Amino acid sequence: MKQLGCSTVLYGGFDLDKALAGIAKAEYQAIELCARPRIAPHLEINRSASYYADIKRKINDYGLVIESISGTGGVAVDCPEFEGVVQAAQLMDVSIITISAGGKSNSEESFKRFIDRINCGSEYVASTGIRLSIKPRVGKAVCSVDTAKRFMDAVDQDQVGLNFDPTHIWRSQSSADPVKAISDLKSAINTVRIRDNRESRKMKVGPIETQIPGKGALDLQAIADIIKMMPQISYAVLEIIGMHGKTKIQFDEIQRIVEESIAYLKPMFFEYVATPMTTIV
Repeated sequence: MKQLGCSTVLYGGFDLDKALAGIAKAEYQAIELCARPRIAPHLEINRSASYYADIKRKINDYGLVIESISGTGGVAVDCPEFEGVVQAAQLMDVSIITISAGGKSNSEESFKRFIDRINCGSEYVASTGIRLSIKPRVGKAVCSVDTAKRFMDAVDQDQVGLNFDPTHIWRSQSSADPVKAISDLKSAINTVRIRDNRESRKMKVGPIETQIPGKGALDLQAIADIIKMMPQISYAVLEIIGMHGKTKIQFDEIQRIVEESIAYLKPMFFEYVATPMTTIV
């Protein structure tokens, strides 16, 4: 049975305490802890060791574990803040940093530049025990199954893997099949993000309501069935975009979405194990 996690990005307009309380109340087991300055600044970088010890203790007190640290949206592998994210991960014993693909699609030059940046980043973390998990992202240099495979062939696979989000695959091409994509890429996947997507293949993600699992067009059960067969994955992590501070969504509405999502996802990831029947005489 895979466990379920929730990204703190869903609580981007609230502080970490509020986020942890909401995630724990909904009975998720893990978090993606966001160090995303513009939309979810739940982890500050370049702080003292005691600050990170306090954050880790707080998360543990809520009965949660840190699946990864997200640096997407303000922290890139070629910016000065990246070293601070790596240091934070080391101090909190976090083994994965998630970053979205950069560059732009359909540009070989951009693709090569992005690979160069990731290779520099992977060299930096090589001695730390930390891996980079890169999300193929619609409109970016790595955006499809083909570009993801090319990307993985060009990086150090001991240090770099994929952060699979089926909605970006869905929006990358009119014929893209997220179920086939996760099957094709599964050996390269470090982490998985889960949400739904409207039927439209438009590049921009749809309204929040259509991202709630079960309210879009994706075959999440088939995706979950493959995730359950991936030994390297411990958590499927809910990540819904559009609920950060500027949207002014109320906490109770976010909590409804978080709880509704886990209620839908939990049966998908439950594995029934048959046991011998006991005859009572």
